[in-house]
Amino acid sequence: MKQIIHNIFFIFYISALILITNETVNSEIIMIVNKNVRMDTIEPSSIANIYFGNKTKWPDGQTIHVVMLKKGKTHDLFVNKILRSTPSKLKSYWKKVVFTGIGIRPRIFRNEADVVKYISTTKGTIGYIDDSVSHDIVKVIKIKQ
Repeated sequence: MKQIIHNIFFIFYISALILITNETVNSEIIMIVNKNVRMDTIEPSSIANIYFGNKTKWPDGQTIHVVMLKKGKTHDLFVNKILRSTPSKLKSYWKKVVFTGIGIRPRIFRNEADVVKYISTTKGTIGYIDDSVSHDIVKVIKIKQ
């Protein structure tokens, strides 16, 4: 009987791992901008420069407004895969920038729907979401590989 219970827990454990792994593998981060941004593609290095405050204007001179998620799977994937950093390093960086008066931190949202809604109404704004989130009211820009 102990062995049967042990086997059942083991099967549940493996099933949970497979589901989590599949969800992470199938997640695709997309970059979204306000529809007035005149870009269709963007380099990962440009995204990093934007998110670390080194690039503040679009090629047409329009101010870039940056938005981020507070935390979560999408935020972690974006920071790790696109920015090649960690969420804690990014957070520390922006705390330092704000404390020293060098810059203003990005606008932060708790969920992706709010990111989409804000970007749709704010000119020059860039953000990121999982591609499964509805985003027909904003423009998707392709990340060059």
